[in-house]
Amino acid sequence: MRHIAAILAASLTLTACQTYDTQPAPKAVASGEGPVPTYVVAICGECHAVKDNAVSPNPQAPGFADIANSPGLTRETLVTFLADAHNYPMQMDVDLVEEDIELIADYMLTLQSEDYVRRPG
Repeated sequence: MRHIAAILAASLTLTACQTYDTQPAPKAVASGEGPVPTYVVAICGECHAVKDNAVSPNPQAPGFADIANSPGLTRETLVTFLADAHNYPMQMDVDLVEEDIELIADYMLTLQSEDYVRRPG
């Protein structure tokens, strides 16, 4: 019984020394080849290909890489589009708050590439 008490006491002591990272996860991804933020997959992934070189589940929904590599697209134009729900087709009936818009736009811009080639479709 003393052995069990000693093991338990040692375990509790070691557990008390454990530290946890309290920093929030980064909102943007450094490159399009990194992981896709969970929120982006949950909100957009049902219809759009959210990763580079992927096919959209909905053939009518452009992939994020296609959008990100559209001529003339800037962060400002993308944020404006995402912020104005009247721009969306009926199928995209989503309400995005400013924080969500920033997260999605920042991620999408990581998919920009100078040598991007649009997939035939």
